[in-house]
Amino acid sequence: MKFKKDHNEKSYILKGISFSAIALSISFASVNVSAGAWVGEEGSGYIKLGYADYTSSKYRGNNPTFERFEGQNTSLYLEHGLGNNFSIYGSLLHQSYEQEDSVTGTSSASGFGDTEVGIRYQWQAEPFVLSTSFLVKTPFLYDEDDGLGNNQEDYEAKILLGKGLDKFGYIGAEVGYRVRTAEPSDEYRYLLEYGFNVNKNIYMRAKLDGILSAENADSSTSINAANLSNPLEFDSGKFELATGWNFDKNSSLAGFGIELTFTREIYGSNILQGNNIQFGITKVY
Repeated sequence: MKFKKDHNEKSYILKGISFSAIALSISFASVNVSAGAWVGEEGSGYIKLGYADYTSSKYRGNNPTFERFEGQNTSLYLEHGLGNNFSIYGSLLHQSYEQEDSVTGTSSASGFGDTEVGIRYQWQAEPFVLSTSFLVKTPFLYDEDDGLGNNQEDYEAKILLGKGLDKFGYIGAEVGYRVRTAEPSDEYRYLLEYGFNVNKNIYMRAKLDGILSAENADSSTSINAANLSNPLEFDSGKFELATGWNFDKNSSLAGFGIELTFTREIYGSNILQGNNIQFGITKVY
């Protein structure tokens, strides 16, 4: 199902960087790892402040005039347990980019982008974790002419699965559908992940984060020339590799951690392909 609106699509940058990654304190791990299906206890939570740099000189699709894309963003992610197997989560992004095209020249923008707020419910913990989530994306922090977001509301529903593997870490999977309420195509979303603890402080995580277009965009063109990081209709597969350090529980920095994440598009169409490197500071409470 696709909703219609009168206002036009505006771009939003580095959409995949933030991040669907969620690090929680979970029962099968001695340190915190990223696992989307698990819901924290009442009053517990997780915060991540990240800074990312993205560069691309390749476009997967028909766009011969594209030359270069560079972007940076600062992101804030928060999750908080409400009790009764519920949690709320959300993200805020401040972003900037510069894009070069041999015909249209250079374009750039900087400021706050779209805001995402969601709720998750965990239905069961055994024999595997089963959760569902509902997310709303809103454009209220920027003007339509800023070019920093879609200037529309999106709605996403997901099913999340997880399984602890004792000393071998955990595996997770997600499937969902995102309704984009203006010109862009709706999206099927999927994710596979595996994470494990190297020791009591160090963890690692690998993800495949995918988007498959529902091919129902209102516009006849799939390319958003103003900001190539968010085309109107596209397929995407991103590989993410992350490693993190959690400080000892008896140290003055107990609950804090640092995380380094590398992300790259490995398949898709009508998307940029480049390298994204993010440094993050995490806090579990």
